[in-house]
Amino acid sequence: MKIINENIKEMIKLCKKYDREMPTEIKIVYDVKANKLTADYKYELVHTNDYNKTASSIARLWFEQIKKENN
Repeated sequence: MKIINENIKEMIKLCKKYDREMPTEIKIVYDVKANKLTADYKYELVHTNDYNKTASSIARLWFEQIKKENN
């Protein structure tokens, strides 16, 4: 988590430096078997400020989606 947080801080700096938008969502998947890393960036608002949805619940839903796709 520390490395991810540091990378996000660096992304914020780069986005400000080059006057670019910061992604609203970043999904990173590492496929161990294929030794492949993929990243999906979104810039539109994906999730609202729903008090029932926490970062953990959104991540859990995404992990379930990935598990279904890989079965």
